[in-house]
Amino acid sequence: MTVSRGLAGTAIVLLAAMLLAGTSVSAVVSYGGGANPSAVMLIRFMGAIVVLFVILRASGAKIMLPPRARVMAFALGIAQAAQSYFLYNSLAHIPVGLTMIIFYIYPLLVGLFASVVGQDRLTWMLGGGLVTAFLGLLLVFNVTGDGFNPIGAWYAVFTALSWSLVVVGNSWLTRGGDSRPVTFHIQISALVIVAVYLAFTGDVKLPATRQSWIGYFLIPVFYGVGVTLFFVAASMIGPVRTSMIMNFEPVSAVVLGYLVLEQTLTPFQLAGGALVISALCVAHIRKKT
Repeated sequence: MTVSRGLAGTAIVLLAAMLLAGTSVSAVVSYGGGANPSAVMLIRFMGAIVVLFVILRASGAKIMLPPRARVMAFALGIAQAAQSYFLYNSLAHIPVGLTMIIFYIYPLLVGLFASVVGQDRLTWMLGGGLVTAFLGLLLVFNVTGDGFNPIGAWYAVFTALSWSLVVVGNSWLTRGGDSRPVTFHIQISALVIVAVYLAFTGDVKLPATRQSWIGYFLIPVFYGVGVTLFFVAASMIGPVRTSMIMNFEPVSAVVLGYLVLEQTLTPFQLAGGALVISALCVAHIRKKT
């Protein structure tokens, strides 16, 4: 019995969501031992490049892209680097929960961008699933008005915008084919940009404890595999559906936070998680033509 492409793509993106949630938890662990966001950004991109290179070589896939596609992938690397910069600056101004809530407007943005360029259809049913998932996230993080800062909020908006460009651009370049070489080149470009930025600022603080070093070295593994699987899934089931299902990432982060960081789950968070999971089911309902 063969597994349908849609089911396989869904399973892959759910795994990607859990791995990327693991990246966030690992970052918190490394922060507890003295690491800072700049150090996390650096190893995240370095690790992604190494992991992708190993995966590509082991599978025998082509690494190089045609000249035009290579230039466009490198350009997307600018948006990828910007996404990291905006994200960590947002976290410096407003609570993590509020940052994530604002950032998770990106599935809606992906749907809008993809429909504008004719890459995917944003149906009423899928749009309803996206809105339901977003409302669920409001409960998952139990966000209030406390700690609101306009600067941090705008950083989070720019995080969502830049990541949406990466998602749609990667899928457009891939066109249903192998997304891994494109993702590989995007990560290289982002690493170069981040390295140049850090060379001027010198703002890199490494972990100082054994536990934080473990968390630090888990970041590139989780991120490298997670981001690879994300774009593989996008090439299989489309960027809109993939981004909607990625709403499972913050839910995974809440669960991992409870298991690893001993953070408490509130009834609101549990209710929000139920809403998000129900929205995942909506994503599979296709409008018959």
